[in-house]
Amino acid sequence: MGSLRRCSFTGDMKKQSPGKILQGGGIVVFPTDTVTGIGCRAGDASAVRRIFALKGREKGKPLILFVSSIAQAEKYTGRLPERVRRLLRELWPGPFTAILPVSKKMVPGVGIRKTVGIRIPGHAVPLSLLKSLGEPMATTSANLAGQPPDIDAEKAGAGWVGRVSVIAGRSGNVPSTVADLTRWPPVVLRAGAVSEGKLRKLCGGE
Repeated sequence: MGSLRRCSFTGDMKKQSPGKILQGGGIVVFPTDTVTGIGCRAGDASAVRRIFALKGREKGKPLILFVSSIAQAEKYTGRLPERVRRLLRELWPGPFTAILPVSKKMVPGVGIRKTVGIRIPGHAVPLSLLKSLGEPMATTSANLAGQPPDIDAEKAGAGWVGRVSVIAGRSGNVPSTVADLTRWPPVVLRAGAVSEGKLRKLCGGE
């Protein structure tokens, strides 16, 4: 499990691997390169519903996908245009969430209106989780709706004791940039760690 061997775990993770917990329908709180995350196996509709319930999250605010590679993303989007692939190679892994078209049916709560947000995180813990699980994760920030996320994963998960497993660690405090890549040039929907100027430059000023 790579970097996970050096992590501090709480709850069920002291007894079984994070990958097995996720495969069994569990929910995990973990540090990332942006804000502390909460996630589950992307294809687990029950676990996705529980994340919405834990956060008090509106149904119209979908979870995003964490993937381990562009190839894994394309299992959900189909083959992406080459200019999109070039941009993603520049920005992934990292704090950039790409809104992309969906060609594969997603579980309710992941993606919306035939699109889904996708990111390869630039942090060893979620990358190791993805490797251990062997498939994408559905994720969002680990906080109650309307409240700021805590940079400390243990503190972020403290209100959900017994309902989530936690990988201890500290996150950043700047969210990922969210951009709609179904249009070109991309349209920034949420400002974040990747500046709009950098994005424009990478797109060749198109």
